[in-house]
Amino acid sequence: MPGGPHGLGWAETAGYDPSRARGSRAHTRYMGRIIGTILGVILAIWFAVTVAGGIFATLKTFLIIALIAMAVFIVVWLVARGSRRG
Repeated sequence: MPGGPHGLGWAETAGYDPSRARGSRAHTRYMGRIIGTILGVILAIWFAVTVAGGIFATLKTFLIIALIAMAVFIVVWLVARGSRRG
């Protein structure tokens, strides 16, 4: 069966509309959509990397604060333990 399913040709199955191709700016709609999609993907990747960096920085800050708090706790614990003996 020529032309694909149900006897339709390529133009009918691909969604091609010849009335859109007559104007001089007929391709700019599709080109704008492609450029918008590419820019959207780039911005989404940039946003994801930025957010991941922010989360990593926050976790690193919490880790540093936790280490400082642990060191203070150990020092206070050792001083309190030593004063009990004396």
